[in-house]
Amino acid sequence: MATQTKEQAFKATIESMLLDAGWVKGVRQDWDVERALFAEPAIAFMRDTQPAQWNKVRALHKGDLETRTVEVLLKELNNKGSLHVLRHGFKFFGQTFRLAYFKPVHGINEDALKRFQRTKSR
Repeated sequence: MATQTKEQAFKATIESMLLDAGWVKGVRQDWDVERALFAEPAIAFMRDTQPAQWNKVRALHKGDLETRTVEVLLKELNNKGSLHVLRHGFKFFGQTFRLAYFKPVHGINEDALKRFQRTKSR
């Protein structure tokens, strides 16, 4: 039995597993090379999954909200690292924004389950 041992096959397998688990493949045009970030999808995720926090900071910043949010996010990523920000979110003018919601271990907390379900529907 022949096996595929090339890196491309490994990459394709990992990508397929992540997509099957609910991850969304990024679009090359959305990638900001200079900042190494999918800024627009990150902003859309925060706006769609955390509307109460988003509306509070929108009242403060109006037109430049997205730009300022990305600046603070990049600072937090540089200072604390990606894993910390994914696990704990980041603070922006008194509001904590999450960039990921993980599946709750149990269904007791309905709010946590609803937040997770919203991320899966994106």
